[in-house]
Amino acid sequence: MLVPDVSASTGFMTQRTTSSGDGPSPTQGETGSTSIDFETGQREFFEAVGLETRSRFITLETRSRFITLETPRVRTHVFEAGPLDGDPPVVFVHGSAEFGAFFAPLVAQVDDVRTIAFDRPGYGLSDPFVYTETNLRRTLIDSIEGVLDELGIDEAVLVGHSMGGNACMRFALAHPDRVRRLVTVGAIPGFPGTRPPLPLRALTVPVLDRVLRRMQKSGEAGVLDLAAVFGERDAIQAYPAFIRAIAAHEGDSKSAAAGRSEFGALISPWGWRSSARLGEAELRELRQPTTVIWGANDPLGGPADVRDSVELIPDVRFETVDAGHIPYLSYPERCAQLIRG
Repeated sequence: MLVPDVSASTGFMTQRTTSSGDGPSPTQGETGSTSIDFETGQREFFEAVGLETRSRFITLETRSRFITLETPRVRTHVFEAGPLDGDPPVVFVHGSAEFGAFFAPLVAQVDDVRTIAFDRPGYGLSDPFVYTETNLRRTLIDSIEGVLDELGIDEAVLVGHSMGGNACMRFALAHPDRVRRLVTVGAIPGFPGTRPPLPLRALTVPVLDRVLRRMQKSGEAGVLDLAAVFGERDAIQAYPAFIRAIAAHEGDSKSAAAGRSEFGALISPWGWRSSARLGEAELRELRQPTTVIWGANDPLGGPADVRDSVELIPDVRFETVDAGHIPYLSYPERCAQLIRG
C-alpha cells in the first residue's frame, strides 16, 4: 500500500526479460526524478532481480448485478514466471497504488513453481478504473476471479501484499473451493487491530491534503519519502530499479487516478472506511491453511496489535520478521520459504 499522488490493444503480448544486472541507469535531473515510462521501469526491475516473465493482456468481464463500472470491459495486464504447468499456481495480488511487478523480488525466489501476478484494474499496464466505497469489495473479488477464469485455473495459492491480502481473504471467503492456501505479506488494511498512519489520514482532509502535497517531493526522492512512512526507506534502497519503477508508476496519470480513488475508498480521517474492514466473524470463517507474515515495525500496527485477531483464523501460522510494511524487501528468501509452506 503506497500513497497515490493525488495531484496527479486487446490480445496476447509476449514480453521476455533475462537477467542482466541492474541495467543502464536513466538520466536523472537535479530532483532525482526520472524520465522513463512505467513499462521501461518494470522491464528494468525484472532484469535487476533476474526474473524472466511471460506477459499478456486479458479482458475481464464484470458482473453488472454486483457492480457498475465506468468501462464495462477492463483490459488487465498479467505476467507469469516459472514452469508453465505448475499445479496449483501461486497468484500474487498487489495492494493499493501498487502494481503486479511490486512482487518481483519475491517472485524471483519461487522460480521453481508457476507464478502469476497482475495489475489490478487502473494500475500498471491495465485499463483505467475508478474505485469507490460501493464497488471496492466486489472489484477486489471479481478481479481475482476473472484472472483465474481467463487463465483456466480452478484452484490456486493466493499471496497478497497489504490491500492485496484483504482482497485474497475476501476471495477465499467468497470462493473457498478455489483457494488451496492463503498467504498475506505485510499488514492488512482493515484488519482488526490496524489503523492507517496519521500522515495517510491527514491526506483525507482537503486543506491538509493540499498543504502536504505541495511539500511532497517528486520522482525517486518522493518514493524514498513514502517508503520511510511505511518503514522501508533503508530496505528499498537495495532495489534502485524498483524505486525507478515506482516513480514512473506514480507519474502516470491513469495509475495515479486509480490510486487516488482507492485511497479515498479505504481511509477517512478517523480510520478505515467500512468498505475496507474485515470483521472477526469473517476471520473465523476462513477455512484454508493461512500464513500471515507481519513486519515487526509495520506502521499500520505491530504484531501485538493483531495477534488475537490473527488467531481467530482456524488454521493459521503467524510469522513476524524485523521489517516494515514490505517484509520481502529485507527477507525475500524467508518469505518465499513461508509461501512454499
